[in-house]
Amino acid sequence: MTQPMGIRLPKEVLDKIEKISKNEMEDRSTVIRKLVLIGYKEFMKKKAFEEYLKGNVSFSKAAEIAGMSLWEMEKYLISQGYKSEYSIEDLEKEIKLLN
Repeated sequence: MTQPMGIRLPKEVLDKIEKISKNEMEDRSTVIRKLVLIGYKEFMKKKAFEEYLKGNVSFSKAAEIAGMSLWEMEKYLISQGYKSEYSIEDLEKEIKLLN
């Protein structure tokens, strides 16, 4: 279900939206909806990443917040320059503990 909403945008932004609208052969409202959804998804990914880095959420919770699979979240973290502190030595120690 969609609801109408009024917003004010600078002329430059509206001109760019109009250009996209013509190129995509879609009405302006459809283009704006798509752009808002893209922005929302990017915002949530960034927010989840920040909360994960702060230690406020687990990796799986960050993926859930971002609306991503664990694999997608891992790829996103790497694309943002995240490097894990977990080393090969840590892995080897855990394997020894499990055996």
